[in-house]
Amino acid sequence: MLRSSLVLAASLFAAGAVHAQGAPSGQEPGGVMVAESVGQQFARDRLLEMARTLGAAERFSVSLNVAYDVVQDNGQKIEFGEIRELEVQRPDKVRIAESAGDGSQDLILFDGKSITVLDGATSVFAQAPQPGDIDASVRYFVRDLQMRMPLAPLLLTDFAGELQRRVRSIDYVGLTDILGKPAHHIAARTAQADFQVWIADGEQPTPLRIVMTYPASEGHPQFRADFSKWDLAPSFAADRFEFKPSADARQIIFAVQLVAPPDAGESAEGAVTEGVKP
Repeated sequence: MLRSSLVLAASLFAAGAVHAQGAPSGQEPGGVMVAESVGQQFARDRLLEMARTLGAAERFSVSLNVAYDVVQDNGQKIEFGEIRELEVQRPDKVRIAESAGDGSQDLILFDGKSITVLDGATSVFAQAPQPGDIDASVRYFVRDLQMRMPLAPLLLTDFAGELQRRVRSIDYVGLTDILGKPAHHIAARTAQADFQVWIADGEQPTPLRIVMTYPASEGHPQFRADFSKWDLAPSFAADRFEFKPSADARQIIFAVQLVAPPDAGESAEGAVTEGVKP
C-alpha cells in the first residue's frame, strides 16, 4: 500500500536470518576463537569506534546519496537511486526524507508520540502510536508494523553491540582518500552480506561510504551509499519533527493492521535485521 521505495531500503550492516545471530567478536560460528592480526584488530576497533560515536550522539544529521540494484526476471541488474536526509534527536525523534529519481518525495517520521510514513507520490500516509524511544520504535517499526527502514542499525544506541554480534570476519584494506577526505577502508562479512565501509580518519569517525553485496541473492545485488554533510550537533527547529500533511493527503492504515500480528516470540534484534534487508 506504500511505495516500494520505502521498502527497498538496505541496512548499513545486514545480518543473518530472523532467529539466527552471528558469532561474537573474535569467534567463528560454532564458538571457535580466532586469533586476529594487528590489521584485523585495528579494523574492528575503527568500526566499533564509529558505531559508538553514533550511538552516543544525542543528535545528528547526514545526507546520503544512495544507489541499489534490483535484479530483473531476466537476470539483468537495474540501478535505482535516491537522496536521503537523515535527522535524529534522541531520545525519540527521527526524520528520514527520501527524494527518488522520479522526483517523488517520501517520509518516515518519529515525533515522540506517533510513527508516520508518507508516500509523496500519492499523498497517502499511515500512522501508528510510537512505543517509546528510538531503539524501541525502530524494533516496533520493522517487527510489528513489518516495514523496512533505511539504515536502521545506524539509529540504535547499541549500534556497536549489533556489529559485535553480527560481524563474522573483518579486514583492514588501508588508509585511502574518498570524497576528498582520508578514510579507513574496511571490509567485513556478516551471515548474509559482505560489506565495505570507509570511515573518516580523525576525531569524528563517521562513515563516508558503504558498499554492500548480497552473495546469496540471485545476481549478487549491491547497495551503495555516500555520506555527506555530517553534523553531530545540529540545531533543529522546534517543529522539525512535526508531521504536516498537505490538504489533499489521505490517511490509510499499515498493511499489517489488516492481518494477524506476527509471532510475539520473534526476537527484537532479529526483527531489526529482517526489517532492513533490501
